[in-house]
Amino acid sequence: DNDERVQVVFLGDSNIAYDFEDKSIPQRFAERTGYNVYNCAIGGTAAAKTNTANYFEESFDLLCLYNLTKIMEAEDHQPLLDFFNEATLNEQQATGKIHMLTNIDYEEIDYIVISYGLNDYTTGRKVYGKDDYDVTSYAGALRDSIERLQKLCPNACIIVSSITYCVFYENGEVVEDGYDRSWGGGYINEYRDAAEMVASEYDNVLFMDNLELLGIDRSNYEEYIRDDLHLNVDGQEKFVDCLIEVMEEYENGKDEQ
Repeated sequence: DNDERVQVVFLGDSNIAYDFEDKSIPQRFAERTGYNVYNCAIGGTAAAKTNTANYFEESFDLLCLYNLTKIMEAEDHQPLLDFFNEATLNEQQATGKIHMLTNIDYEEIDYIVISYGLNDYTTGRKVYGKDDYDVTSYAGALRDSIERLQKLCPNACIIVSSITYCVFYENGEVVEDGYDRSWGGGYINEYRDAAEMVASEYDNVLFMDNLELLGIDRSNYEEYIRDDLHLNVDGQEKFVDCLIEVMEEYENGKDEQ
């Protein structure tokens, strides 16, 4: 029976949303664990909202983590569904993801994996805001969203999965990586550190350090990244290995208590 299985919701960007060679990270994870998985990730999205008054012009911003958690909280989903059915948002069937989000029994969810950062980083959304809950900043959006999700899914363990390694090409050659280049908000290690800090502030929230755990760097990125930002099949499998490890450590810790 479906309900007997561990229930996992994935929220994130294209590294989670997309299939590479016919499978996404959540699909690979489901196959290996037997868990029931909801892939609610949407490519092109960030954790933080854009800091402009007229942000509704940006369709991806409608579906940032901050806004997704608000959609999940909504009591009456019909106006949302009507809106998203009319708004031809983006090619990843965003409307289908909204339908999925509105059909989940959140009381039954065991894990929520939050995996954002690359779009926050490459669009220059700042790491820290003017206060702890500034949702136009990466840290502020994570904090706000974690608190909403904890109310909505009281039984769920939340895993904050950090930004992954990335490189930048010029004329076919890699000239810099995420440690060398800031797009105005910070470097990749700063987004990673912020995710770790925010996760540490809450009970039942784990941190998955993808810069460290995946072991992808300047020396081996070609084995794991298919372009500049996206994990290839080996990168996806490595991500799944690490996620399973993080969950197993958590489960073993629970058993020992």
